[in-house]
Amino acid sequence: MTKKDIVINVSNVETRIAFLEEGKLYEYYFEQPAQSSLVGNVYRAKVLNLISGLKAAFVNIGYERNGFLPLNEIPFEEFSDIFESEVEVEHGYRPEEIKLRKDQETLVQVTKDSYGVKGPRMTSYISIPGRYVVLLINAKNIGVSRKIRNRREREDLFKIGKKIKPQGMGLIIRTAAARAHHDEIKREVEYLTKNWQQNLRTIKDPAPALIYREPDTLIKTVRDLFNNEVRNLYIDSDPSYRKIINYLGVVSPRMRSRVKLDSDPLPIFQKFNIEEQLKELQDRRVWLKSGGYIVIDHTEALVSIDVNTGKSSKEKQAEKLALSTNIEALTEIARQLRLRDIGGLVVVDLIDLERRENINRMLREFRTLIRDDRARYRIGGMSDFGLFLFTRERSRASVTHTLSEVCPVCKGKGRITNRQSTLGHLERWFANNGTSIRGKMVEVRTSPRFADFLSLHHAETLSKLSKEYSLILRLKGDYSINEGDFKVVVV
Repeated sequence: MTKKDIVINVSNVETRIAFLEEGKLYEYYFEQPAQSSLVGNVYRAKVLNLISGLKAAFVNIGYERNGFLPLNEIPFEEFSDIFESEVEVEHGYRPEEIKLRKDQETLVQVTKDSYGVKGPRMTSYISIPGRYVVLLINAKNIGVSRKIRNRREREDLFKIGKKIKPQGMGLIIRTAAARAHHDEIKREVEYLTKNWQQNLRTIKDPAPALIYREPDTLIKTVRDLFNNEVRNLYIDSDPSYRKIINYLGVVSPRMRSRVKLDSDPLPIFQKFNIEEQLKELQDRRVWLKSGGYIVIDHTEALVSIDVNTGKSSKEKQAEKLALSTNIEALTEIARQLRLRDIGGLVVVDLIDLERRENINRMLREFRTLIRDDRARYRIGGMSDFGLFLFTRERSRASVTHTLSEVCPVCKGKGRITNRQSTLGHLERWFANNGTSIRGKMVEVRTSPRFADFLSLHHAETLSKLSKEYSLILRLKGDYSINEGDFKVVVV
C-alpha cells in the first residue's frame, strides 16, 4: 500500500499543507488572510439583475464582485461522475421553476471562486460537507460514493443513510464512511443538521449576509484528506494541533492517535524535503527521470502541455521511445494537475504514436493515474491533430496563479521589448521631439541594463543625436523605469 502522509506548517502569515505519497509531493494547499477561498460559503443574497439570454442572475453577496447564478443548473448532475444517485430522485424544487425578481433575497452557495475578470459562481442548491456525509439542505436525494466499489458496503451504507436522513433533506455518503462506525456517521449527520439550523436562526441580517462559512483550510484538510489510508498527520503548531484533536474528538476519535505534534527545531517542511519540491511548483519545464520533459503554459482559454523526449535515449526504436516517454509524461502530468490544482481545458501535445493499440494503452494508463484525484475529469480523447484533450474541474484559482502576480514589466506577456528595438524607439522619439528641445540639456533615464547597453555599444549613436539637435545629453540608469522603456527629461 502507498505510504501517505500529511504535513502541516503553521506560521503567522500563512498555513501550508502538503500531501505526500511515498515522500513525494502530490497536493499542496495554503491559506493566507488576504486570499481565503469563498467556496462552500452560503449567503443570503440579493438579486441585482436577471439576464434572460444567459438564463442567469447576478446576485450581491457583499463582496466586490457579484455572484453569477445560473437558473437552469441542476448541481446533482455534476455529481454523476463521482456519486451514484439511488432511488428517491426527488428534489425540494427545480431551478427552472424559480421565479426570481430584482431585489429578491435568496439563499445561494459559492461553487467556484472568482477567476480573472469573472465573479464567483453560485448555486441554488445548498450542501454542507462533513467527513462522512454531505448534507443536502434543499433536496431529498440519497447517494453513495462510487469510489466505494464493494456492492455490499454500498447497500449497507444506503440503508443507513435512509434511516438517518433528516426530514426534508438529503445525504451523499462519502468514501470515508466505508470504514467508519455507524454511530460516527449518525453523530455527524446530527452535528451538521444542528449547526445549519443554528446558523439560520442566528443570522437575522438582511441580504447580503453570510449564513454559513466553510471551515478554514486546516479543518477542511482533516475533513477531506485525513482518512484511513493516511498513516500520520504531522503539524508544528501546538494550538493548531489541539484544534485538530478537538475536531476529531467530535467526528472520529479513533484517528486522534495518528496526529503527531512536531517540536523538532528543524523546520518541518525541510525535515520532509518539501521545501525543495516546492521550488519546482512554478517552473514551466518539468524534467522526467528518463531525460524527457514537459512544458506547462497557462492561457486565458486553456492550459497547454508539450511533451518532449529531450535527452531520453533508453529505447532505440522510435515507437517504443515515444510510448515510454508519453506514459512517463502522463504520470507526471497527472501529478502536476493535482499539485498545481490546474483546472479547465487541458491540451497535451504528446509524441506521435503510429499504432492504435499503443494509443489506447496510453489513454487507459491516464484514466488509472487520475483515480486518486478528487477533481472531476472529462476525457475527450485524441484529436485528429494528435492532441490529447480533457477537462479538469476547477473550483478555485490554481496554486501557481495564487502564488504569483502579473509581472510589472511584461504585463503578463512573458517577454519584453529587446534592447535594439528600444533603441529604435529612442531614436524616433528624438526625431519627433528633438526640434522642440534644441540647445537644451536633457537626461535620458532608462533601466540600468539598457543604460549599460547604450554606453558600451551605442555611444556613437548618442553622440550623433546630441550633435544633430545641439543638445547636452546625459544618460542615467534608473531602477524605477521598466525594461524596454525610457524617459527624456529636460534638466
